[in-house]
Amino acid sequence: MTSHNSSTLELPTLAELRRRGTKKWRGYPNDVIPMWVAESDFHTCPAVARAIQDCVDREYFGYSADDEELREALAAFYERRFGWSFSPDWVRSVPDVVTGVTIAVEELTPAGSAIVLPVPAYNPFFEIPDVTGRPAIEVPMTPEGGFDLAALEEVFASGTATTRGRVVGTEEGHGGNAEESHGTAPAGSLILCNPYNPLGRVFSKEELRDVVELAAKHNVRVISDEIHAPIVYPGHQHTPAASISEIAAENTITVTATSKGWNTAGLRCAQMILSSPRDREIMAGVHKLRTGEASTIGIAAATAAYSDESGWLEEQIDYLSGNLELLERRLPEVLPGAKFHRPEGTYLLWVDARDVPGLGATTGADSETSTDPAGPTDPAEQILQRAKVAFNTGAIYGAGGAGHLRINFATSREILTEALDRIGAAGFGERA
Repeated sequence: MTSHNSSTLELPTLAELRRRGTKKWRGYPNDVIPMWVAESDFHTCPAVARAIQDCVDREYFGYSADDEELREALAAFYERRFGWSFSPDWVRSVPDVVTGVTIAVEELTPAGSAIVLPVPAYNPFFEIPDVTGRPAIEVPMTPEGGFDLAALEEVFASGTATTRGRVVGTEEGHGGNAEESHGTAPAGSLILCNPYNPLGRVFSKEELRDVVELAAKHNVRVISDEIHAPIVYPGHQHTPAASISEIAAENTITVTATSKGWNTAGLRCAQMILSSPRDREIMAGVHKLRTGEASTIGIAAATAAYSDESGWLEEQIDYLSGNLELLERRLPEVLPGAKFHRPEGTYLLWVDARDVPGLGATTGADSETSTDPAGPTDPAEQILQRAKVAFNTGAIYGAGGAGHLRINFATSREILTEALDRIGAAGFGERA
């Protein structure tokens, strides 16, 4: 096994991280180690920091004049890293990825059509149906983290979904309960997350081709969230869904950002890649009051991130690989019975804790930061109360998520070790 302990990358101390004051570090009391929301603990990429400092030095805080350099940098990054060549003119800047996905649903899919969500899914995706007034269908992934093509075929071919949402292939709905049918609507879009949050899958060309062509066959648009694409581990390769074929390019809307690879979520800048001429024509007529705009500093920072070829991103991935080795070694010791697959991309680990003696959940918490000192039943709640380590509860990620944990391991080896030590000292898995 390759060692990843020789990295020269230095990470902030716990005290320095608490001074950041971001959502990750204000969600819990100071005695808790937060490993939940997908913010990373790495120092800012030097190229990005210089770009931001340049904005400060020039007092570059007004309206952005143009995002041409960003569009060119993104196109160059995608060609250099993923082998997909496209025109910078295909790119449109938006404030964030979820906004971009929402715009794609509202503007580029039939009015009233259903949104198909593979689950477990990034939890803000569940808010998009409510915001857009669209019904949703949850389709569970296979136990191995692949697409259930038969279930997707059923959804796409039947062209119906309950307007309150339903689950195909399981009796368990979002949050644990199937909802009643209140009418039907045709399936119009599939939200694809690749690399996949929370499972950590990086889908092969063959997997993507199967899904994209199946969707196109039934006139279902694919909206591909590729925000985690910069973080893919050796032995795997990110393939943009739209790059698979001409059919894929015509049927796919790609949305991405530097938010995860470079930890810039607060700078409010994401990009839609419109590989369909028809989509570009439609979006050209959509007013910015509907789409919002990326921030001036966000555009400058994203341009610097996509343009950087210093090796910083590769060093970060190498460090994360070392953290994965530590988790693979220690997690079975501190949570005996826990099951997980090594992620192929992202800095997120999806853990099935249902077979950990005394820890397995039956229901799950309702919110990301829920606490229940009286007697929590969700694994994340129990770990929070007994070990003072905060993970995301799997219950917020849709059907089948109860009893699971999502661990953000984008932190220093020292902090990760302390978190594992705390969990070990709490005595999980010990039978009475």
